[in-house]
Amino acid sequence: MSLLSFLKIAIKDYWRVGAIKPTSDFAAKKLAGLIEPNHKFIIEYGAGDGALTREILKTLPPDGLLIAVEINSSFVKELKKIQNNQLLIINDNVSDISKNLTKLGLPKIDAVISGIPFSHIKAETGKEIIRNTYQSLAESGMFIIYQHSPRILPWLKSLCNGNIQWYFEPRNFLPYFVMIARKQD
Repeated sequence: MSLLSFLKIAIKDYWRVGAIKPTSDFAAKKLAGLIEPNHKFIIEYGAGDGALTREILKTLPPDGLLIAVEINSSFVKELKKIQNNQLLIINDNVSDISKNLTKLGLPKIDAVISGIPFSHIKAETGKEIIRNTYQSLAESGMFIIYQHSPRILPWLKSLCNGNIQWYFEPRNFLPYFVMIARKQD
């Protein structure tokens, strides 16, 4: 997708997109690299134009599955251009999907990676998404969130048993705060 096309979508639907530019190649590779090699069943919240989706698919084991959840229909059209039988695209709202992740039919959820704009979501809705997602993870599962602000870090600490790592990724425009919650064994 061209930068101009992405920008038009972002301006038109900014409160749900939350970005003005696609994730950089460097940041997408780095984020995908956080997913552990034994993680086969992954959900991506806010897949956007597929920059990160494509990188996750490169690292996914042959028997793995990636479910990409995206609410913006223009981005869903872009995601459908990715020809990969390990990718399932769902055009829906993350707050609705997160209420019952088991309905997605995965045998377990090894990792969830999210770029949805939590800063544009009501606090209670954001906390509910985090709580539901963390509780749905398999043991040793990971919830990876990348945002332009660390605003949700306290939420993660309180809702995910405090087992949080985070770092600042400057090689994206706008830079990301990457937060990782690991489910305890």
